[in-house]
Amino acid sequence: MTARKKSAKKARKPVRKRREQGLQMRTAQWLETAMPNLLAFHVANERRGGFGIHMHFKRLGVKAGVADWLVFPRNGRKAAIELKAETGQSKDQENFQAAWEATGGLYFVCRTLEEFQGTVTAIAMFG
Repeated sequence: MTARKKSAKKARKPVRKRREQGLQMRTAQWLETAMPNLLAFHVANERRGGFGIHMHFKRLGVKAGVADWLVFPRNGRKAAIELKAETGQSKDQENFQAAWEATGGLYFVCRTLEEFQGTVTAIAMFG
């Protein structure tokens, strides 16, 4: 048998992106255990790829800037939560925030698990 050459290593994601993914996973785990009856879901809007893949998803209705979490309490106002590890919002995210708030929705930016937990708890309690 011949030994295969190892393929070139994939470029690692920037530390900021990995931190945001870690925060995303921790928020999902917490929601699953602490708020199992709350209608909340992550919007998988982070796509990597070339122009063609972006055009494909755009044709399917994927919108740039949509918040990471959409939350719909039983007796309250809908809410969108954007998770940010370090940096601020992109222009697309600012545009989504303005459109979401124009429809009567609440919008929050959370940088830690604790901020997310407090925000979601308040939404569930008070809408």
